[in-house]
Amino acid sequence: MILIDDFNSLSKEVGFLANLESAVRERLVNIGNFESKERGDYLSVQGHPHSKMSLIISGQVSVKIRANGESLTVMNLGPSDVVGEMSIIDPKKASATARVVSNNAQLWQISADEFTEFLLSDQHAGFKIMKELARILCKRIRIYNEQMLRHIYDVKSLYLEQDCSYC
Repeated sequence: MILIDDFNSLSKEVGFLANLESAVRERLVNIGNFESKERGDYLSVQGHPHSKMSLIISGQVSVKIRANGESLTVMNLGPSDVVGEMSIIDPKKASATARVVSNNAQLWQISADEFTEFLLSDQHAGFKIMKELARILCKRIRIYNEQMLRHIYDVKSLYLEQDCSYC
């Protein structure tokens, strides 16, 4: 288990914290909480209120969405990844279910209220943090767009193959 003193030195290598100045990183880390989760624990449940962002220190988290009675794994996350970032920026119900899939996971978590308070207390640092979170979200949108385009191409190809079978 990681103690807060250990994490303050380690945090310069973990996720979006790595690109922050050390004083900002340390202040932010001290506001959040450390949590240990076990396999099967939920970090969020699609459609339910959610207001925490988690930075994964160790372990694996699966993110799934459910639609039309089916569950689709959107991504698997590991150390240095964040989950729940949307909920602290735009507090709506969770858009996906996030669940620990490794034997255990160590997380650093911050609530939407704690995050907002930090942003308001230091707008310069807040801008840098929001920019880092925006980069993460942009990267994910690009990945989703590629996956969606591949899926559309695969479906189109399947239909074309079926049409040609009647030729």
